[in-house]
Amino acid sequence: MKAGPKVTVIGAGSYFFGKQVIWKMVKSEYLRNGTLALVDTNPAVLDTMVKIAKRAIEASNAPTNLIFSTDRREVMKDSDFVILAFSGRNAFYRGIDTRISAKYGVTMCSSDTIGAGGIFRALREIPQVLDVARDVEKFAPDAWLINFINPTSVLGIALMRNASKIKSFALCDGNHLPYSRHHFMRCLGLVPDKADTKFNIKIAGINHCTWVTECSYEGKDMMGRFYDYVKREAAKEWETEPSKKAKPRLNMNYALQLFEVYGAFPTAVSHTKEYVPFFQGYGKTPVEPEPIIAFDAYNRDDEMKAAWSETELLANGTTPIEKFLCMDHGDHATDIVESMWADLGKPFFINGPNQGSVTNMPDDAFLELERNIDMNGFRAKPFGQMPRGLLGMQMQILDTHELTAEAAVTCDKSTLLKAMCTDPIINNIGDARNIMNELLEAEREALPVAWYKN
Repeated sequence: MKAGPKVTVIGAGSYFFGKQVIWKMVKSEYLRNGTLALVDTNPAVLDTMVKIAKRAIEASNAPTNLIFSTDRREVMKDSDFVILAFSGRNAFYRGIDTRISAKYGVTMCSSDTIGAGGIFRALREIPQVLDVARDVEKFAPDAWLINFINPTSVLGIALMRNASKIKSFALCDGNHLPYSRHHFMRCLGLVPDKADTKFNIKIAGINHCTWVTECSYEGKDMMGRFYDYVKREAAKEWETEPSKKAKPRLNMNYALQLFEVYGAFPTAVSHTKEYVPFFQGYGKTPVEPEPIIAFDAYNRDDEMKAAWSETELLANGTTPIEKFLCMDHGDHATDIVESMWADLGKPFFINGPNQGSVTNMPDDAFLELERNIDMNGFRAKPFGQMPRGLLGMQMQILDTHELTAEAAVTCDKSTLLKAMCTDPIINNIGDARNIMNELLEAEREALPVAWYKN
């Protein structure tokens, strides 16, 4: 085996991931002897990330080999891992998705995984993801292709259905072990320990719609205590002015509503509250705590610009590289890469086929599950049955995702309309058709020309 892996990052300037992979490559004893290949189609962005990487390599005295290009084909050859982290004009198009949907009474607080926002983001991203997959098959056929782009499940399904010759799985930055596990222990007043054997928690579902269905400590059921914790946190949200931002606003209150109905806790409630129709504002009875508010695309764009300004300060030396190197742990993707390469045997939550884990769902259902993983592949740990209620919800979402992936590949409007009408938060065929047609026109420059041939 090589001294270290070759890790190619496509979308090196990623808001969430670019700097983290640099940190992990130079800090990990298992990765620092490898090659880091940075790819970004924007030369200025690429130059900024390369400067950070060079400074980090020098400051940490790492033997890491750094290569880079605006053309992935120039640096991809013989990669062990290819990580997808790109996104074109993310906040801009999510803003369009949000505003046009809102005209027809459909509110999305994130606009990147469900509703028209999730569907159309998938239509924009899947053609590019499959293009990369074809290059991986040609230049790095033994590589693991890791999708770190939303909508995670839909893109993962597209790879599973249309790029079966390559090895792939999909990731989200939530449910990052062991940190998410320790977080839940602290929420329950428990102290994480190194042995980590007394605490049992079962989490499963579709990405951004995963649920804690069981929780115990030393064999004692803790779901009642978990409910009490959520109830206390929900009350605290009203003690000060609730956040005006869409994703974090009143999340524990929404979680409490869902917990009371399903007896389970949504681990990604900032997204899950958008997956269900209950908080849209339909019907006669007032929604508790309130109907969700729309994704604030302009604020998100401002946040990303501010974050990029900080990145530039790190690149030009204004911010000491030592401050960057003091991060306390890696991100989800690079922790998995490290564990796979070094055969560390650590479990992770990974999005992929069910593999029989959830016994009342199909084996190819694309789920976020705790899995063992190494260079030979991943194996889902047994979960058991998805509780009734949640089961129906999950299957409807999966149908939407499967139809979306099919529509993105075929550019077939009838399949796209079917996806829109299957989506859990679109409740009117006419609205679905109008949203679809208006978004196809508004996002013409970002979508394949095949959509416009008929």
